[in-house]
Amino acid sequence: MSPDPSALGRIAKADVHCHGLLNAPLSAYEVVLGRRLPPPPPMFRDFSEFGGYLAANLLPALRNFDHVRTLLIAGLERMAEEGVVHAEVSLDLLLPEHVGVSPRVIADMIAEVKSAMASRLHFAPEIGINRRLPVDRLRPAFDTYLAAGVFEAVDLYDDERAGDLREFLPFYQQAREGGLACKAHAGEICGPERIRETLEVLDVDAIQHGIAAVSDPALLEELAKRGTQLNIAVSSNVRLGLVGGYENHPIRKLIKAGVNVALGTDDYTLFGNGLCDEIRRLHRAGMKPAELAKIWLGPPVCGGGG
Repeated sequence: MSPDPSALGRIAKADVHCHGLLNAPLSAYEVVLGRRLPPPPPMFRDFSEFGGYLAANLLPALRNFDHVRTLLIAGLERMAEEGVVHAEVSLDLLLPEHVGVSPRVIADMIAEVKSAMASRLHFAPEIGINRRLPVDRLRPAFDTYLAAGVFEAVDLYDDERAGDLREFLPFYQQAREGGLACKAHAGEICGPERIRETLEVLDVDAIQHGIAAVSDPALLEELAKRGTQLNIAVSSNVRLGLVGGYENHPIRKLIKAGVNVALGTDDYTLFGNGLCDEIRRLHRAGMKPAELAKIWLGPPVCGGGG
């Protein structure tokens, strides 16, 4: 028997891995665009198909400042409705450029939304750094975001095969000096060596995805010893074809190895599963309650990202 949906909804939860403008229900995109959208495919054949769907159907809604604000709030409200009380949400450094406003305008909007949602959940914004872009192009927005004092973490994302991690080290040093938590995507489409490099170069607090660690016993031991958290997005891994299914997902092996594991929804707009859905699917795939209990659901005792 699957866990009771209403009971899961009453558990205070933390979503520690999601991208803020791909977090709203698809219906919210349809409202701001004024048209129906084709549903995402049940399985994406590769990342290019994922990017193609995103560019053709969702990006047009993100070229308008008011639409961006509406979609951000819609995603946070969706989370609150399923019992999420702490949401670590990445927002891209190029968002101001995309909608034609200054980084300060975006930072002020995020602060406003954070305040407006405070009675329902703690919105912990993260500075999303696209690793495929030149550091010089990202620097002005990064400095403004950091100075705004509203962000709680940094996250390096996009195709982990791209970019030189050392180029982003100054960002991470500044973030850490400013009291922000440090995250980075690794071990999603690359092997465990990318996770190890990320730990060594950026000294992150948490790895987004990190599922490739399961193939390296020494790395598993190191992650457990360090206490580094892997923020797993199960539906994302399955829908992108990175694992064969929920029953084959390495989350059970990661937990058994003593690695700290938490859950995130990644891109709800495309994958359609909230935290309660993820827990039910894992249980149906064979995870016992004792195993599920070892997944960190939060929320943090204190405020702050990471």
